[in-house]
Amino acid sequence: MTRKATIYLADLTHRGLVLSSNVFPLSIGLIGGYLRQQRPGKADIELFKYPEDFAAALERRPPDIIGFANYSWNFHLEYEFVRVIKELWPRTVIVFGGPNYGLEDEEVEDFWRRYGLIDFYIVREGEPAFVDLVDALAEADFDAAAVKRSRRELPNCHYAVDGEIVIGPDLPRIELELLPSPYVMGLMDKFFDENLAPMIHTTRGCPFRCTFCTEGAAYYNVVEQRVASLEEELNYIAERVRGPRDLYISDANFGMFKPDFEKARLIAESQKRHNYPRYIHVSTGKNQKERVIEIAQMLNGALNMAASLQSTDPTVLANVERSNISLDKLSGAGLLANKADTGTYSELILGLPGETVAAHRQSLRDTVQANFDNIRMYQLIMLPQTKLNTPSTRRQFAMKSKHRIMPRSFGRYELAGRSFVAVESEEILVENSTLSYDDYVTCREMDLTVEILHNGKVYAEIQGVCAAQGLSWFDFIMRFFDKRRSFTPGITRLYDEFSRGMSARLWPDRESLSAWVEANIDEMLRDERGTNEMSMGKASAFFALFDELNDVLFAELRAWLAELGRLDAAMAEFLGELKLFSRMRKVNLTDFDSVIEGVFRFDMKAQERANFALPPAAVSFGGEPGHFRIAHTPAQRDQLSEYVREFGKTHDGLGKMLMRYPHVHRVFRRAEVA
Repeated sequence: MTRKATIYLADLTHRGLVLSSNVFPLSIGLIGGYLRQQRPGKADIELFKYPEDFAAALERRPPDIIGFANYSWNFHLEYEFVRVIKELWPRTVIVFGGPNYGLEDEEVEDFWRRYGLIDFYIVREGEPAFVDLVDALAEADFDAAAVKRSRRELPNCHYAVDGEIVIGPDLPRIELELLPSPYVMGLMDKFFDENLAPMIHTTRGCPFRCTFCTEGAAYYNVVEQRVASLEEELNYIAERVRGPRDLYISDANFGMFKPDFEKARLIAESQKRHNYPRYIHVSTGKNQKERVIEIAQMLNGALNMAASLQSTDPTVLANVERSNISLDKLSGAGLLANKADTGTYSELILGLPGETVAAHRQSLRDTVQANFDNIRMYQLIMLPQTKLNTPSTRRQFAMKSKHRIMPRSFGRYELAGRSFVAVESEEILVENSTLSYDDYVTCREMDLTVEILHNGKVYAEIQGVCAAQGLSWFDFIMRFFDKRRSFTPGITRLYDEFSRGMSARLWPDRESLSAWVEANIDEMLRDERGTNEMSMGKASAFFALFDELNDVLFAELRAWLAELGRLDAAMAEFLGELKLFSRMRKVNLTDFDSVIEGVFRFDMKAQERANFALPPAAVSFGGEPGHFRIAHTPAQRDQLSEYVREFGKTHDGLGKMLMRYPHVHRVFRRAEVA
């Protein structure tokens, strides 16, 4: 470099009532750390997460280069900043990088037509490519136009000049052990606050080729690992973390590879030494489930085992070039994980090519019956840099889409006295050649039902009774679903509002969505309900309609057992007490200090230990009833306090808490003999 450069790197988050992204900006940390390592003393580098911090720095000292991490949850926020930056400081070079970019020529050309204020785009891995770009800009005294006029092909870099898109050659994949830790370098110190959770990575790449995923491309099919530098990084983080004691790991298949044993050992050592991390958010391996469970056991309940199925329908799986492990193996892994007290979850995607109502219902059935605690039910998002999103695939399967507001990703912001509105949107599939729009709505209501009844083990009491009676828990869920609008006005309203909200929050294109948000931004910023209808529905069901739902569900269970001739006097009495106990454990959950006294003729503490799967006779006190004290443990109070600090008590915040921490049953009040 000819002179010391000032470089800002930004991975911004929207800031409403709840942060849209509450993790450390790992990607720009890695970019900044590698640049500092390769060109020591040649640049002043600062990282940014919060828009107001970024705006203040720009006003103090406009930089030579700004690098933006481009994700679906922050692209338009960052591009609105770019509009003002280019107006006020036109010489500042604007670089974007990340997966939110096209794959085919048609997509790439459309991107540059729409977003011409961007000077350069880094594709694929960014660390060496950004260093090469900074070197080229330094040689031209940071004159972006001069570099573009040269039409120099920069590796892993695209740029537009005079209507032409210059595409540089692909760089080979980088060895992860060559990347320094941005934490240990001190680059991430400013983010240790009470809002953000640290994020690290220990692998890059994925051996699978799923067409709906950005890592399905051949470029990412070789998996790179890092182990040697992990211990120092974990110690650095654990000694400084102030907010949520969670750790996010960006790996695609954690626990699937042999080196993951050593990584898990290092994390377990950190837990022992620092009581960190308490909870680990990561996608675990799609295969090698026994290995994943063994690693989860090493981590003291902090890690949940995942099985990302997306669908169990053979036609759908063939259409997206994916294969799953067998359902028998999956069910066995789920049972093994439950015995090991390891939380489990699976993922399904609604709307993949070949999807039907029957296929989606069967996928839900297969996953629930495979003993997975939680099912994350996503809509198909038309993601850039995926084969499924290409124009040819869209035409092949008659795919129709709409645009929706990305949850919590909107706001009003200021820079140098200029105010602007920014909103992020997702393009989601709502219809294809086998799934009509009405079918799509039915499937979404089915997903809401599973979210309310199954996820988080909110109704573990009923699930346990079904297990004891040899009945299908999924059949009970569907029994409720099929009659969902025939119970009470409150439950009917819940589903009506969900469907209305879902339809009302779909726009034909990005432009009409953006115009609506700009016209209604003040009302949106005051609305504590948020824009995620699934999160809103779950929060309403748990916090506003709990008593109503609890009564209806136990009544429905009684009716089912009566139809089967299994409702004798003892069972009826037991169900009445179980319904009361269910309420006492969960009502007013965030009232940490409440203590509820109860008298029961059945041993509810024993039932709790047995996941409520014991027959009434096995837990009957016989003569004198038992007196119980039902309250949160000190550890549960601490955990709930942490949740409330992180998310607040707005409707949107409570919904995000339930969705983000799916094992909510772990903070339900516990029974002790009074």
